[in-house]
Amino acid sequence: MKNKYVISPLLDFLLIQFPIWVPLLYFASTNLFPNFYWIILISYLIVGEIHFGSTYIFFFDKKYRELFVTEKYIFIFWPILIIFFCVFFAIYFSVSAVLFIILLFNFWHVNRQSIGILNLYNNKEFQSINKLSINLLYIISFLLCAFGVIKFILKLDFYFENESQIISLFSIVYISSIFYLFLKLKKSKSDDFNLLFNFSTGVFIFAPVLFCSKIIDVFAMGVGMHYIQYITITWAVFKRKSDKKKTEGDLNYSNLANLNKIIIYLIIYAVLMVFFSNTDIEYKNEQIGIYLVPIFFQLMHFYIDMFVWRFSKSHTRENLNPYLYRLS
Repeated sequence: MKNKYVISPLLDFLLIQFPIWVPLLYFASTNLFPNFYWIILISYLIVGEIHFGSTYIFFFDKKYRELFVTEKYIFIFWPILIIFFCVFFAIYFSVSAVLFIILLFNFWHVNRQSIGILNLYNNKEFQSINKLSINLLYIISFLLCAFGVIKFILKLDFYFENESQIISLFSIVYISSIFYLFLKLKKSKSDDFNLLFNFSTGVFIFAPVLFCSKIIDVFAMGVGMHYIQYITITWAVFKRKSDKKKTEGDLNYSNLANLNKIIIYLIIYAVLMVFFSNTDIEYKNEQIGIYLVPIFFQLMHFYIDMFVWRFSKSHTRENLNPYLYRLS
């Protein structure tokens, strides 16, 4: 696996394995330039929407459009049912209740990507260590998500009264996990410690729930790393696939899905979604503009990605595997 990477060893490290610069840049810029807080936040939200929109670029490929048609039950029936359920739930309960359900779905989706990245760089000679890191990540991310719900959704006094102890507990659990994985790698005589960075990113994506006072900052700082990972991997796949289609003479695909056009499509999509999310529409004394069109596209991103990235499916192996890595 040492000779396999998505773009290059350095760019993979900075954009996929350990993009810690994403939350650090957000933290530094919002503190150094507080008057520009909303500009910085909106910039991060646009990146997030580009990430959501990247899912739909898969269907530029004829083989994915055929999959959409042949598996109507998965790609048409269930999405319609899910959206109707959300609308019904919002009308009879509250929009906040729907948001909470989608938030849990989001947590699961983000964690699954982190697991996927651990597998992406998995050294098969040390499969047991990779499985151990996945199990540890499940445990830690579950705890962080639970703390996030208690802090931002339920707003229980228990959390705020014991916040310093909870942060200390998290630090001990994380450091102990890293040290344990390090020892396991050393014992296995492995000199590839990228797993520690992949694992750390999976943890740090959720860690801002302990340090931020606003949930939107949690997404910008932590889930922002998830956005960059996803964009990097999908765009690398799109570029390689477009190049191959061009050499095969499939100009229809290569003209439609070249990287420059993808960037234009996704920027337009992202700006529209951010605009829609800031409309002011009140329902049951709730400002629901942010939950209108964008939230349903985000929900479909969570749902569709469960299938287009499922490597147990032959369609995914045939249409993603050949474009996933760049060999040195």
